Amino acid sequence: LYWVNYMAWTLRAMVLNEFEGGAEKYKMTVPNTDTTRGQAILERFGYTLHGSTFTHEWIWYSIIFCTALNVISIFTASYILEHVNHHTPVVTTSANNEYLFDDDWYDDQNSLELPFQAVTLTFKDIRYSVSTRNDVNAESRSEHRSIGTNSTELVILKNVTGYVAEGKMTALMGSSGAGKTSLMDVLSLRRKSGTVTGEIRVNGHLMTQHFRRCTGYVEQFDTQSPQLTVRETVRFSAKLRLDESEFNVTPSNIERFVDQTLEMLELTLLEHHLVGSKKSGLTTEQRKRLSIAVELVANPSIIFLDEPTSGLDSRGANIVMRCLKRIAKSGRAVCATIHQPSISIFNSFDSLLLLRRGGRVVYFGDIGQESETLIKYLESFEQTPKILEGENPATWMLTSITAKSPDYVRLYQDSYPYRQCLNVIAEVNANANENNRVSFSTKYAASLTTQSIVVVKRMMKIYSRSPSYNVGRIVQAAVVALSLGLMFAGKSVPDNEGDMMSRVNSIYIAVVFIMTTSFDNVLPLFEVERNMFYRHQENVAYNPITLINALLVSELPFIIQATFVFCTCFYFFMGFTVDIERIFFFYFFFGINMCMWTFLGQAFISIFKKLTTAQGYGGMLVTLSIMLAGVLIYPQDIPENLKYVYWLIPSHYVIEGILVSQYDKDLTEITPTLGSPFYRYVCGLESCAVSCDIEPDTACFGTAAEWINVTFGGKFTADHVGWNLLYLTVVMTFARILTFFALVNLNHFKK
Repeated sequence: LYWVNYMAWTLRAMVLNEFEGGAEKYKMTVPNTDTTRGQAILERFGYTLHGSTFTHEWIWYSIIFCTALNVISIFTASYILEHVNHHTPVVTTSANNEYLFDDDWYDDQNSLELPFQAVTLTFKDIRYSVSTRNDVNAESRSEHRSIGTNSTELVILKNVTGYVAEGKMTALMGSSGAGKTSLMDVLSLRRKSGTVTGEIRVNGHLMTQHFRRCTGYVEQFDTQSPQLTVRETVRFSAKLRLDESEFNVTPSNIERFVDQTLEMLELTLLEHHLVGSKKSGLTTEQRKRLSIAVELVANPSIIFLDEPTSGLDSRGANIVMRCLKRIAKSGRAVCATIHQPSISIFNSFDSLLLLRRGGRVVYFGDIGQESETLIKYLESFEQTPKILEGENPATWMLTSITAKSPDYVRLYQDSYPYRQCLNVIAEVNANANENNRVSFSTKYAASLTTQSIVVVKRMMKIYSRSPSYNVGRIVQAAVVALSLGLMFAGKSVPDNEGDMMSRVNSIYIAVVFIMTTSFDNVLPLFEVERNMFYRHQENVAYNPITLINALLVSELPFIIQATFVFCTCFYFFMGFTVDIERIFFFYFFFGINMCMWTFLGQAFISIFKKLTTAQGYGGMLVTLSIMLAGVLIYPQDIPENLKYVYWLIPSHYVIEGILVSQYDKDLTEITPTLGSPFYRYVCGLESCAVSCDIEPDTACFGTAAEWINVTFGGKFTADHVGWNLLYLTVVMTFARILTFFALVNLNHFKK
């Protein structure tokens, strides 16, 4: 392996170029010998062949080898690209294998009724604005108002009034930039930025944060954990969002309600299918229905959907709309933004709130049978073009309101539908009483104990079904440990400085490998879970501390396994003393190194929005850890202006802990290399009877413990082991606290 290793040839050439044919100082001979200083350094670091150091000719051998290998690699890659296809076809569930119900499927007699408070959501004079820079274009400048030297106020919604009635399907529509999604976010308390004024009431009562507990929100591009099945995904939502204080919310009834929800959304035959990735999992339409099921199983009073039919074919869109009809039939209010619907989808809604650019209301009221009411209203104005036979009323409507004349906003404010809307709102407000008030005694539906159990079970399933992450790192650990350990299989006991240096470098490489792989591997997995956490927090599903604890509980078993495999394969090949205490410290330091960098990876992906950004800044920390671990640059040689970094970087505590715990009081005899610091140290020992300067070949020996002490300038000592463990524990704890703080306060996808 050594002779076919590209990096070995490259590194050897660079080392020889420096010490064999480089500066004059390396051509000077060691006193009383014929050996140059460069040759002494090469011998010390093991660059020898058959007892002699490599010569200058090996630089050219390296150039020939590397050039040949590059040429072979290019031709091999070209051949593989042309003849090998790794693409796998998308595996989806056939439509013929799913339930196909008619619209009258929903049967109240066979369903499990979990009580929920029916609500009518009213809103009056809603105005929503955000601050923007002054460099807006002329087209939208009329909607801006200056609020400072460098910023303006962009009005997105302007005096929007309407209501979402229980048991009805309300569509939010408008031209691009009309503020449909913004309005729905404001009504569902999902909008965190900007300024909102106006009045929002639930059954006549002013809206409070409790409202989020009784709502469901299906985003346009919703995501679910790919490692879970459809049923597990829905069950997780049910267990955390159904109120435990209700007498009929029992484990058996939860399962029945999950069954009922899956059947209502036509997902029963898919319940044991993994959600999977977009390439090899559920189809877009199936994912949309799953997202609706996740919200519906929470037993909400009102459910919001952002463009539920976008991206679906006609069949998929009709299935989704059929499911929404069943939800409305159960007494729940349904509010959805719709973009370019077909005639059948548009006519499925009961009410319409139509907005034009600038967030102004053009129409609110019933759509009517086959859109009759809406068409009659718009055609009542002379300047509105008549709808053609067979024309889509949604398309006709949106085209008509974009005209500058007539002013549909002003006409609506003087119309009967507007007055009727105000009357309905006044009636709902007048009927407000304590019986229809939406309130909850606790912030979360489930107790902290239930949250902890459910979240831990979910995370354990995700980890156990992520072989590329967990099985992959265990296999990597075994392969790297065996590769490093087998190099010492024929010589488990060191007897010279080259042997000791090889062991130190092997330990260093092992620490760096665990450090980099632990950090990099956790980033993509935790990015998905971070985004899911944001989703769960919007739904007030569980306390953030439960996720932090679940991540710890889920990670530890696999970290322990990977550490055990790595250390078992590595420790005994290295020739370390078989001592319980030394073995414990070796396992513990490697384990804490893996654990620490895994937690640091979670912290970085929590702080930074994008995976690539986290990798970039994390790479800077990893690079500093590699450079200042005390091996590439010995502690005593680190510049003074970087000493503080050396003391902050955790990797040097790992290296020091491993080396001193294994070589402290190790009396193995080590022969010094001519001219090395250890050589000078040994020559000063009383046991070396003859002066080394007179007879440099005198057989003087030191111990492995002394070699560690001399090589690292006395900076690595056994007294530091306890402090090393304490500091690494502090870093791990800090990483957990940082992760918790970032998850709670840095929602990168807040609206």
